[in-house]
Amino acid sequence: MRFALRRNNSTKRLSRAAGAVAALTVGASLLAAPTASAADTPSTRQLLDACGWADLCDFHPQSYWTYTGPRHQVGSTAYNCGTQTNQHRIDWSDTTGATNSVGVSISASAKFWGVYEASVEASYSHSWEASHTDTESNTVNIPAGHVGWMERGTAKQQATGWYEIHFSEPYYGHYVWYVQNYQSSGFNSDRPDLGYVNFKDRAMTSGERGAHC
Repeated sequence: MRFALRRNNSTKRLSRAAGAVAALTVGASLLAAPTASAADTPSTRQLLDACGWADLCDFHPQSYWTYTGPRHQVGSTAYNCGTQTNQHRIDWSDTTGATNSVGVSISASAKFWGVYEASVEASYSHSWEASHTDTESNTVNIPAGHVGWMERGTAKQQATGWYEIHFSEPYYGHYVWYVQNYQSSGFNSDRPDLGYVNFKDRAMTSGERGAHC
């Protein structure tokens, strides 16, 4: 499945100027990206930014999987300095942003992310978000002399593939460039069962008792 950001004049100009390069990309396998190189090469960030104005920006997905993200605390820590179990309300908000393997920041307005999102969604039938925020309020029972907190493992998804980017004029010496081994992960709204929010508690240390009680 391919999703492309395409400008109308790309086919004519590529066939005239790129020659064998255009023929190579048309028949390229989705299992492995061809290579292109030049003495001076653009950075990965430059190529992904170029998705917004290049004649063609296409993402070829190769694999997809779901998983539970690493556990982490959400909200504040509550301390029960009393002599009996007490109820405490813990309010929390947790934002899960989309990340990638090339170190380029992702925003909903980025053209390369829109291409990725649409292509992966069409291929694997899962929706994607550049950023997702969950907000909850939990009432918990904390034993006397204990400290309590909320621990979360976020439902996440990840997909890999490669970008194919065409230019009407040579860009760093080439009409076609590739960003290979691209991998992004983000919140999985289609499989909330993969995530969890648990209450945790333990006895306070003497230092915590002195600081909070």
